[in-house]
Amino acid sequence: MAGVPIHKYFVVFLLLIGLACTHADNIEKSEIDKETLTARSRLFDSMFEDELNLTKYAFERGNEICHKLHDEQVHKNETSEELDNREMLLTACATRVVNRLDPIASRRGDHPDEIPWRKYGFEDIRKVMDQKYEEFYVKIVRQIDEYVKGLTAEEHSRMTAENLKMWSSEIKNATTLATKDMAFRKYMRFNYFERGV
Repeated sequence: MAGVPIHKYFVVFLLLIGLACTHADNIEKSEIDKETLTARSRLFDSMFEDELNLTKYAFERGNEICHKLHDEQVHKNETSEELDNREMLLTACATRVVNRLDPIASRRGDHPDEIPWRKYGFEDIRKVMDQKYEEFYVKIVRQIDEYVKGLTAEEHSRMTAENLKMWSSEIKNATTLATKDMAFRKYMRFNYFERGV
C-alpha cells in the first residue's frame, strides 16, 4: 500500500460517490415516472369508468323500452317461438337502442327503429343521454386540464402532455356531441391500443 499514491484512492472515492449519485438520481426519476404513470393511468381509468357508466345507463333505458315494446307485441300475437327467443330479441333490441343513443348516430330523419320506441319515451331518453354526454365531456376536459397543471416543467414538454393538451382543446372546441365523441374515441383508441398505456 505504501507504493500506491493517495490520489488514486481519492479518484476511486470520487468514482464511488459519482456512481451513488447517478444511481440516486435514477431512483428519483424512476419514482417520478412511476407517480406520473400512476396518475395518468388513474386519469384514463376514470374516463373509461365514466364511459362504461354511460353505456350501462343507456342499456338499462334500452332494456326498459324493449321490454315494454316486446310485452305489447307478445300480447297482440303470442307465439311459442317468440317466447323461446325472448332474451335474444330483447338483447338485440336493447343494443339497437344503445346504438341510436350514441352521439355519433345520425339524427337526420326518422330511423325505422326509433318510430315504435317513441311511444315508450325514446326521445326523452335521448335528451337525457345527450345531457349526460355533455357533462361527461366537461368532466373529462376538467380532469385532463387538472392533470396537465400538476405536471412538472420537464413533463410538460413531453409528447404525452402535448397530446393531452391537444385532446382537451379538441373536445373543448368541438361544436357537436358527435365531434366531441369522435375526438374522445380517437384519443382513447390511441392510448389503449396504439400506444399501449
